[in-house]
Amino acid sequence: MRTLLTTALATAALALALPRQADAQNVNVTNAFNHLRSGELAQAAEYIEPATQDARTGANEKTWRYRGDIYKQIALGDDPALKQQFPDALDKAIESYLKANELDKKGSYKRENVQALGTLQVASLNGGNDAFTAKDYDRAIAMYGQSERIAKAFGQVDTNAVFNSALAYDSKGDAANAIKRYREAIDLGYKKPEIYRYIANLHRKAGDEEAAIAITQEGRAAFPDDKELILDHMTLLLNAGRSDEAEVVVREAQAKDPGNAALYSVEGGLYDKKATDAADAGDEAAMYGWYDKAEAAYTKSIEVDPTLFDAYFNIGVLYNNRAAYEYEKCNKIKSDKDYMVCKGKADEVYLKARPFFDKAHELRADDRQTIQQLMKLYAKIGDQAKYDALKAELDKL
Repeated sequence: MRTLLTTALATAALALALPRQADAQNVNVTNAFNHLRSGELAQAAEYIEPATQDARTGANEKTWRYRGDIYKQIALGDDPALKQQFPDALDKAIESYLKANELDKKGSYKRENVQALGTLQVASLNGGNDAFTAKDYDRAIAMYGQSERIAKAFGQVDTNAVFNSALAYDSKGDAANAIKRYREAIDLGYKKPEIYRYIANLHRKAGDEEAAIAITQEGRAAFPDDKELILDHMTLLLNAGRSDEAEVVVREAQAKDPGNAALYSVEGGLYDKKATDAADAGDEAAMYGWYDKAEAAYTKSIEVDPTLFDAYFNIGVLYNNRAAYEYEKCNKIKSDKDYMVCKGKADEVYLKARPFFDKAHELRADDRQTIQQLMKLYAKIGDQAKYDALKAELDKL
């Protein structure tokens, strides 16, 4: 009888202990809520954590919703000490509401959980932006990832977070992930001209000019009227030595932006190069034809912007180059008389550069190359006073 009685009492004690343990966790949930309501968030967090680990209370939507409320108030509150004590409060709040939403099979608190997650999504995006501004790019990427995570839980895509994440990788110097995320943004419909420009720039930095040109062309197909993409395309083609294609794009750029004087100057540079190539090939007629086109383009540039230094300087260089070609021809003449005639004509060409270098010097008095060119010209015509004045200017630079 004693044995039977002892066993019965032990079984009864065990049966009483199990409900008490569950009751203890229910009490923890209640205590957590009360401390939350009183604004005692550290204590509330202390009570809620063990309740999330219990089989019964951990399967209750309310437990996780309370936990979300606690950590949300910590994360979004103004207490720096509390934030320091719980540095992962935002992550825990998001985790909690997602779990609560998952356990809420009847949808009784769906509105509350969704609203809370929406608030946290905005906080994550803003937190990422703050971290980005502070140049804490790893933190920014993590924050944008949380914003994406919340959106994904509801079958949505946070394209702003994807794009901002790409910018963070870009700023961090992680080109591979930056390109990957920029591409994701494009595929998700976040198509803006600057994305193509950013990807092209990363390829260019890596030395892959062809990839940069390809993505720029893709961007132009999506945004045919974007002037910056047109200019980028033109510059990349020029850098790659694809001058014929660049010439076509220059004209497209001029049509979109006729008031951009630099575009006519670029066109002049293209013709100038063609003149040099023709000279190297021994085609004098073609050389002079391209020189004339180059001067016309530079002159158009000056008409659009009379203060454009490069255009004046480049016309001066054109006459220098033409004169150099003529002097070279003269050096092959054996007759002194014929040589002097030839040299006189070459001098006339050379001196035509002077007014253009004069104007360039007026616009940019500290440009050493311009001063040096003018010194040679004034030495040529024997104007010692002008030569000395220019030399004095050069010595001061």
